[in-house]
Amino acid sequence: MKQKLLYLGWSIYRDIVFSGLQEGITKDQRKKIIGFNQFILLALLVNFFSVVSYFYHKLYISALINITSAYFFLLAFYFGSRRKLETGRIIAVVNLNLYLIVISYIEGLKAGEYLFYFPYFLVLTFVVSIRRNSRELFIVYTITVIASLICLKLSPYTNTVQVINDALYTRLYSSNLVISLCMTIIFSYSILRVNKDNEVAIMQEKKFGDTIFNTSLDGVFIIFSQSGIIASCNHRALELFDVQEKREIEGSHVENWFDEDHVRRFNSIERTVSDGTQSWQGELAFTTQKGRTFHGYVSLAPFSYKDIRYTKISILDVSHVKMTEFELMKAKEKAEVAAKAKSRFLSNMSHELRTPLNGIIGASNLLVQEEHLPSQKAHLDILKFSSEHMMMLINDILDYNKIEAGKLELAEAPVNIKEFIQQVSTQFASQVKARGLEFKTDIDDRLNAEFITDETRLNQVLSNLLSNAIKFTHAGKITLAVRKLFASSTKATIQFIVMDTGIGIPRNKHREIFETFTQADVNTTRKYGGTGLGLAITKKIVNKFNSDLLLESEEGKGSAFHFTVELKINESRPRYIHEENISQLTQLPGVRVLIAEDNPVNLAIARRFLAKWGIEVSEAANGREAVDKFRKQEFDLLLIDLEMPEMDGATALREIRKLNNNIPVVAFTAAVYDNMQEDLLQKGFTDFIHKPFRPVELHAKINYLVAALRA
Repeated sequence: MKQKLLYLGWSIYRDIVFSGLQEGITKDQRKKIIGFNQFILLALLVNFFSVVSYFYHKLYISALINITSAYFFLLAFYFGSRRKLETGRIIAVVNLNLYLIVISYIEGLKAGEYLFYFPYFLVLTFVVSIRRNSRELFIVYTITVIASLICLKLSPYTNTVQVINDALYTRLYSSNLVISLCMTIIFSYSILRVNKDNEVAIMQEKKFGDTIFNTSLDGVFIIFSQSGIIASCNHRALELFDVQEKREIEGSHVENWFDEDHVRRFNSIERTVSDGTQSWQGELAFTTQKGRTFHGYVSLAPFSYKDIRYTKISILDVSHVKMTEFELMKAKEKAEVAAKAKSRFLSNMSHELRTPLNGIIGASNLLVQEEHLPSQKAHLDILKFSSEHMMMLINDILDYNKIEAGKLELAEAPVNIKEFIQQVSTQFASQVKARGLEFKTDIDDRLNAEFITDETRLNQVLSNLLSNAIKFTHAGKITLAVRKLFASSTKATIQFIVMDTGIGIPRNKHREIFETFTQADVNTTRKYGGTGLGLAITKKIVNKFNSDLLLESEEGKGSAFHFTVELKINESRPRYIHEENISQLTQLPGVRVLIAEDNPVNLAIARRFLAKWGIEVSEAANGREAVDKFRKQEFDLLLIDLEMPEMDGATALREIRKLNNNIPVVAFTAAVYDNMQEDLLQKGFTDFIHKPFRPVELHAKINYLVAALRA
C-alpha cells in the first residue's frame, strides 16, 4: 500500500513537472520548463497549507486571497503547458508580488508575510536563467524590489480588517519565519547543488575538449595572431615535428617550423586571415626538428578570446598522398605514351594490311564482274570471301581498340531499314545456301521508311550475328526478323532478331560468351575457330545504341539473339543508291578526277572503276607530282592518299588549297585513328573514303561532291 501511494505521488509529480515538454527542444529550454513547473508546484503547495491554516484560525479573507493566488498560479501553469512559457512566467511573477503586497496589507507587517521575499529572491534564479537571460533576471528583480518596497511602505504594522490577537500574530509570524527560513535553506542548497553540477559539467566539457584536441589526426598550432608565437599545440603536432615535449614548440615562432620556401607564402596568407574572419585551406611544406621536410594540407582559422586574436593552424600530413600522386602522374604519362604507341601501331598496321587487301578485294570484284570460265567461279568466290573475311578480322581488332578507348561514336544518316535488311540478307543468302540451310527473312512492311542511324555499325552487328549463326548451324534454318514494336510521329522502336537451329549455348555460358576472347568452350574454338571478339564487340556496339544484346538459347536447340533500338524517323528522303546495283550505277561523263596514290595496285583498281563510270582519270605517284599536275590542268575532284613519298597527302593539300580553296578533295586512305574525320576536315579535306573502298560509296561521293561544286 505504501509503495502504491509513493508511486502514485511520483506519477503526479512527474506529470506536473514534465508538463509542456516536447521533442526537438534544447537542453536549456528543458531545464527552464522543469524549473518553472517546480516553482508553480511549490507555490501551490504553500497556498494549500496556508488556506488550511487560515481556515483553522478563521482568517477567511486571508484564505480567500490565497485561493485567488492559487488560481492565478494554475493559470500560469496552463499557459506553460501550452508552450507559452513567457506568458506563464509573467503571470506567476506578477501574481506572487501582488499576493505579498495584498496579504501584508490585510494582515499587517506584524504577521511576517513579507518574510517570504527572502526565499522568493532565491527562487527567481530557477525561473529565470542567470547565464543566458541576465537582462530578464534584472528586470524581474527590479520589479520584485519595487513590490517589496511598496509592501513595506503601504502595509500597516497591524490591521483591523480581520480579528487577529497578539497570540495569533505571534503564531503567524513564527510560522512564516520558519517556512521562509526552510525555503531559503532549500533554495540555497539547490543553488549550490546546481553550481556544483555546472562546475562538474564544465570540467567534463573541458576534459572532453582536451581529448578531442589531443586525439585529432591533424597537428594543431594555436598562435598569437600579432606576434606569430605558438601559444599551444596538441599531441599530434609533437609526432609530426619529431618533438618529445610541448615546451619545445610552445613559445617558439611559427616560422621556425615551415620550410624556407613556404615561410613568405605563409606570412602573406596569415596576415590576410588574421585581419578578417575568413579561413584558408591549402598545401604548405614544413620542416621537423630533425630536418625532415613533409607536405601538409593546412587549414587556418582566426578567432578571438578575451579580446586577444588567435589563429588556429590545422596540419594534415599528406606526404604519402603526394608520393602516390607523383607515382600516379608517372604511371599516367607512361599509359598515355603506351596508348599513343598502341594507337600509332594499329594505325600503321591498318595501313599496311589494308593496302594489299585493297588490291586483292578490288581485283576479285573486277574479276567477278568480268567474263570468266565457269570453273573459275568457285575460286573467285573463295578469293573474295577470304579477303573480305580478312578485312572483317582487321576491322574487329581496330573496332575493339576504339571501343576500349571510349572513342567509338555512332554516325547519324538516313537509312531505309527494309531495304537495308534486304541488302544484309542478300549478302548472306549465298553462304546460307552453300551450307544447305534455309534462310528466312521476316521484315515488317512498316519499316519501308528512312530512319536516322549508323548503317555501318548496324550492319556490323547483324553481320556478326548472322556469321555466327551460319558458322554454328549444321542443319535447319536461320531467321533474320525485324519488327516495328511501336512508333510516334518522330521516333520508332525497332526489334532485331537473329535465330538459328544450331548447336546452342549452355545456360551457364550465356554471360561468358560476351566477354573478350571467350567462346563457349575450348572444343568450340578448336572446331570452329574465331578470335572471340565478335560478340564482345557486337554487344558494346549495341550498348552504344542505348540498348542491350540479349540471348535466348539451349544447348542443342539453337540460339536467338535480339536487341531493341529507338530510332528517329527521317522526314526528308534523299537519293539512294543500292549496293546490289553496282553494275547499274549511272555514268559520270565529263567528270575529271586526279588520283594521287603511290601503290600501283590500288591505283589500278581505282582507275578501272572510275573508267567504267566514264570519268576522265589523271594519275600522280606522290604529293609533289599531284601539285604539279593540279597547276597545269583543271579537275572536278581530287582523290589523295595520306601517306606518299616525297610529299604526303596533307602537305600536298596545303599547296593545292593555296591555288583553289573550293575544289572537293577526298582523302583516299587505309589509315584508321581516333577523331579521324575531325582531323581530316581540319587539314582541309572535304571527305574521306577507306581502302578497300566500296564502289557504290565511291561513286556516291564523287557524284554528290561534283554536283555540289557545279551547282
